[in-house]
Amino acid sequence: MASELDAMAVAVPVASAVVAEMAKGGWATLRGALARFFRRDGEPAVERQLELLDTAERTLAEAAEEDRDEVRGRLERRLVVQLAAYLDRYPNMSEELAALLPTAQDGPLDGEGRSLTAQNNTYSQIVQAFGDVSAGSGGINYGVPPRDPRA
Repeated sequence: MASELDAMAVAVPVASAVVAEMAKGGWATLRGALARFFRRDGEPAVERQLELLDTAERTLAEAAEEDRDEVRGRLERRLVVQLAAYLDRYPNMSEELAALLPTAQDGPLDGEGRSLTAQNNTYSQIVQAFGDVSAGSGGINYGVPPRDPRA
């Protein structure tokens, strides 16, 4: 029973992170890492696993906005089962799967030892805050400066 719980403890956060990347459009980057993870089953099985994940990513991308949360939840639950089953067959792979997650920065929020890890964020904005973020009575705007037409 302990090994099943260990597999779930690793599979749940990884599945959540993978689905979040799919929702943000970062699946292509994560795909290679998962292919390396699934390698123990051999090339045909790896391709089948990735084919299922590719289909799931397309389903999520094509889902209507009002259905996206439901589709995302179903995908996450399915991926948890898929990853936990794999870890049940290969329990020594849990550390490798856990390595797919960004590392957490532990410690007090006193300003010492803080760091920011931003992965797979092409064309996106990253906000780092160690307290309240407030725009007051205005707003927070994100944009890029206009291009110089002479360039």
